[in-house]
Amino acid sequence: MKKIYLGLGLAALFFTSCTTEEEIQQIPSLGTYDKGVLVVNEGNFGTPNGSISFLSNDFSVFQNGIYGIENNNEALGDVVQSISFSGDKAFIVVNASNIVQVVNRYSFKKVATITEGLNNPRYSTSSNGKLFVTNSGTKSVSVYDLSTYAFITNIAIDKTVEKIVAANNKIYVQNGAFGGGSNVTVINAATNVVTTTIEVGVGVNSMEEKNGILYVMCGNNDGSSLYRINTESDTKSVIETTSLKKAKNMDVDGNNIWYTVGTGVYAMPITATNFNQLPLFSVADNNFSTFYGFAVIDDFIFSADANGFTQDGIMKIYSPNGTTLKTFNTKVGPNGFYLNY
Repeated sequence: MKKIYLGLGLAALFFTSCTTEEEIQQIPSLGTYDKGVLVVNEGNFGTPNGSISFLSNDFSVFQNGIYGIENNNEALGDVVQSISFSGDKAFIVVNASNIVQVVNRYSFKKVATITEGLNNPRYSTSSNGKLFVTNSGTKSVSVYDLSTYAFITNIAIDKTVEKIVAANNKIYVQNGAFGGGSNVTVINAATNVVTTTIEVGVGVNSMEEKNGILYVMCGNNDGSSLYRINTESDTKSVIETTSLKKAKNMDVDGNNIWYTVGTGVYAMPITATNFNQLPLFSVADNNFSTFYGFAVIDDFIFSADANGFTQDGIMKIYSPNGTTLKTFNTKVGPNGFYLNY
């Protein structure tokens, strides 16, 4: 669930809510890093300087390096790739270090370190009392017990494995990255067995589930496509465009599907039968660093510029009309934003 009423002071400028600010503030905090957004900073490859930043939900507190702060300056690792959550735990996937750091998501104190079975891990999710982690090095999914963090098994996929989503007692694995791939593999979360492979468009790059539908964005030199997969039946429908090339960074927020094309930010209704061809706004081009990270939370648009990994990155928050609301300096290589509530 994404809705946490981010930016209480700013939000009133753009939307209203039946929940008052006073009511929201009375919700007890579960720890220092509750009620905010976690920012993943990859760091430089070959150097254990990956990190996590925190932004409070009213945008008043921003702190870099929270893992080191809470764990006696311990380095988080080399190429911090992603985060997933289960209960009060956060699972931080550290790609080049071949580890998953387990922390309390609210205090960020370390709980455990997972190492067995990992080979260039990328993304994780949890279901049926288990943690599932994609491994790009072995084209497999590693499975762990969520209570003990003990290794259970590796599931061979034999295709590119990237993002991973749990829905309806199934695990959906994106079989594509960096412009290639055109499948989604489905795993039975109870038995750890691959049940089917769903063909989608070339250039599959992002997935998100909402209300039993898995939304899958694909983009390539010929155009872009959005697939809707029913997670009960695994049947699919698709809308396509040849006008917009290489759509990516899809995010579902509220009743809209957001995505980027080049330097533009686009949105269309979740029920749309055609792509919106006109951007809401555009940002300055900074080569591959543009939209290195992207998310939309409560209609606030989060964008990360990696600055070519030669210096600290820049995080900006925009309104839907492109007004810059806040700018923060992150650490090296910001690549994603994760709601922590």
